[in-house]
Amino acid sequence: MSSEGTATPFTLRTVLVLVLLGVVGFVAFLLLTAYADDLQPAQRPGNHALATSAVGFAGAADLVRRVHGSVKMVRRDSDLDTSDILVVTLEPTTSPDMVKRIIDRRASQPTILVLPKWLTMPRPDKPAWVRSFGRLPPREASRQIAQVTEAQVQENAEGLRTISGQALEPVIGDGHGGTLVATLKSQPTLIVADPDLLDNQGLKTLAGAERAMQLLDWFDDGDRGIAFDLTLHGFGSNPNLLKLAFEPPFLPLTLCLLIAALLAGWHALMRFGPALPESRGVAFGKRAIAENGAALLRLAGRRHRTGDRYAALIRDAAAGATAAPANLPPDALDNYLDRLDKQGEPFTALASRAGHAQDTRALLVAARALYQWKRTVTREH
Repeated sequence: MSSEGTATPFTLRTVLVLVLLGVVGFVAFLLLTAYADDLQPAQRPGNHALATSAVGFAGAADLVRRVHGSVKMVRRDSDLDTSDILVVTLEPTTSPDMVKRIIDRRASQPTILVLPKWLTMPRPDKPAWVRSFGRLPPREASRQIAQVTEAQVQENAEGLRTISGQALEPVIGDGHGGTLVATLKSQPTLIVADPDLLDNQGLKTLAGAERAMQLLDWFDDGDRGIAFDLTLHGFGSNPNLLKLAFEPPFLPLTLCLLIAALLAGWHALMRFGPALPESRGVAFGKRAIAENGAALLRLAGRRHRTGDRYAALIRDAAAGATAAPANLPPDALDNYLDRLDKQGEPFTALASRAGHAQDTRALLVAARALYQWKRTVTREH
């Protein structure tokens, strides 16, 4: 009956590297999950102030930066209450509820609301560019602001979008009696019916840039800046519980918890060590037999009764080592062994002490004395 010892297929260094990679990967997953919105490609196409496509408004943002020296990008819902002029550009898919939420929130703050016009899709060869496949129906644009004001968006003979309504006051006309840009009479909100007045393709000429800057500065009193809303386009960085764990003032607590977890893992590794291989139910060899016998004696409480057996082993070993005459009777052999060490305690006295030991401690003392006597008479010391 045989058994091969089980051994781990990995070294300690390999296990540590795997654990380290797992920890780093888990922390990276948490960071990417927390900041997924902030890490989205800024150049993805759309009707927002970071888009460089024809229907984007990156040109308007750059124009404001060049004229006023700075431009703001609103990524948090809490920043929608800014006193700066906020430019809100709508997508064809923006819901009327979201438009109403922003306009109601900024009832007393200047806002420029740019309606959508073009239906586009990204170009496969150049993802930052778009390809137009039509126009958003004017009635859909009217529906997007229906909860803000009763207005009708139409399209004139030149393809320009116009807006009309009882609650609107015209600002810029199309030259044919229509209104391209109007403001709400009840609050400082400018509605741009045709986005080509502000988007990138509308800024390709100097006249277009001047007209766009005139619109953007409509509410400027000298103390206000200009900001572009990005929350409607998925660039929001609204705080969440996971992100708060990696930002002040909670970042030190997160680091302390991480360090505590690493220390606990290290302590466990040093405390318990590698897993022990499974041992045999029945061990091999004479040593195993001796250990099993000793265990039985220990359980029975009879270890101190083995002194006479040990004395007999010492007698036979000493007789063989000193060339004692063969076939001596036990008494004669004992007398022979007593004469071997004339200066120390005789063998029979030592054997008697071992045979009459009353406890394990006394047995150990007697056994050591017998062993030392054997070394002396056999010149092993």
